[in-house]
Amino acid sequence: MITPRKVFNRIKRTLAANDSLALKALNPRLVRLETVFKAPPLTAGLASAIKLISPHCDFSAGNQEQREIWQADQNGACWGEYEALGPILDSLEEPNSVLEIGPGMGRTVIFLAKKRGWPGNRFSVYEGDGTETRYTSNGPRVGDSFCGNIGMLREVLEYNKVEGVEVYDASNISLGALPKQFDLIYSFYCVGFHWALREFMPEIIPLMKDGGTAIFTVTDDFHDFEAIESLDYSFVSWKTAWPKDGELRFLVVKKRGPF
Repeated sequence: MITPRKVFNRIKRTLAANDSLALKALNPRLVRLETVFKAPPLTAGLASAIKLISPHCDFSAGNQEQREIWQADQNGACWGEYEALGPILDSLEEPNSVLEIGPGMGRTVIFLAKKRGWPGNRFSVYEGDGTETRYTSNGPRVGDSFCGNIGMLREVLEYNKVEGVEVYDASNISLGALPKQFDLIYSFYCVGFHWALREFMPEIIPLMKDGGTAIFTVTDDFHDFEAIESLDYSFVSWKTAWPKDGELRFLVVKKRGPF
């Protein structure tokens, strides 16, 4: 039986033996926690999709050790985020509509669906197929800056038995044109991290229901957010799974309801 301890020891051996993964040192506490996200077998398509999003993950099809490393990385990332956001989620009325912008391979949807017990049909995701990574951080927004793989996203969701997720293809519909509002919107390692938040907020705010919440991953030195009259906001610090000593912040935005 593959236990969390065995996976962690295997990660350490693989990292020591493979220079291309030498920086991928995972937080040992986080990767030992319950495995919620299940990584499918690494096909050529999945390995390619992962590498496009995370260039440091140079995986090979059929490599079981790398599959376990990715699974541990994805779960560790989710646990680091969840530990910070759990009290905030507990304070909210349970959302009936959730939007993730830039879901990657769907780890957070899967994690929240399983840990919070939210049905898959409450989730919508906004993603676009891409062929190259063109992150701009706080630079200008690029119209076709997509690095996802919708086909692989669907396969990972299916493998984890999270059903009914609505997928919006960013190549076919603009973010601001999504046909409904949401109780909870979040974007981890996408808007606010790889792409400037100020470029997206004019589209995101109308998608928030009155009283709704939006959450974005931001770096420690993030300061590019101007208060908007209809919004309250705060920051929450949290520990990353990779790198193991990393720390980031969440910007938590609340849209005031009608008086």
